[in-house]
Amino acid sequence: MGNPVLRGDLRARSRSPKVWVLEAVYLGVLGALVFLGLPPELGRLAGSRDPSLSVAVLWVQIVLLTYYASACLAQEILVEGEKAAVDLVFAPFPAAVIVGGKSLSSLVTILYWLLLGAPLLVLTAAIRQIPIGSLLSAAGLIAVVAWGIGQMGLLYSVLFEAEFSRTVAHWMTLLAIFAGTTLLPSSLRSLNPVEATTAAAGGFPPAIAVAAYAGLGAFCGLWTWGRLRRLAAA
Repeated sequence: MGNPVLRGDLRARSRSPKVWVLEAVYLGVLGALVFLGLPPELGRLAGSRDPSLSVAVLWVQIVLLTYYASACLAQEILVEGEKAAVDLVFAPFPAAVIVGGKSLSSLVTILYWLLLGAPLLVLTAAIRQIPIGSLLSAAGLIAVVAWGIGQMGLLYSVLFEAEFSRTVAHWMTLLAIFAGTTLLPSSLRSLNPVEATTAAAGGFPPAIAVAAYAGLGAFCGLWTWGRLRRLAAA
């Protein structure tokens, strides 16, 4: 890991009690959902291929991971020892290093949290006899969507100086993405993260959602890079 911003963020997150609590809450919610969703007699549904429990776990994952990723980058969740992108402008790091490090640390964290929840997801797949391949497809989609939306948090951290403004912008964005996209025409409904996850759990991640959120993340990264360069030159 040659990027010093990436190293610093991962080191801070691995040592942060606040992040440990977030991980415990995440696993606790997933565990409770799996426990409550298991049939009283496992053998009775051994031949059932009902994917509802696995899909419900995936829904919780995309909601929590998207919020955690974007909130950490937007500084809504303050991680001890992790510096905001705008604070690093005055350190001896180019804007590209800052944006690259922040973006990669967010992606690594998302993948790590997906791995944390993988045993519970595999358990539901084994009980319901759901193909693992479809779950891997859904996990890949979740990583792309959570990263893309998380990049908006990074952008807001340099666009809005006031914490209140960042928080309002962040929550309005989440509301628009998770609720507003349900009002789109059926041909675009897969832009809704929950709808896209459901489709991916069936083995076919919607290409429009993957492209849209990957493009969103790249666009926000470029915008953040340009903004940091202007701040450094000011």
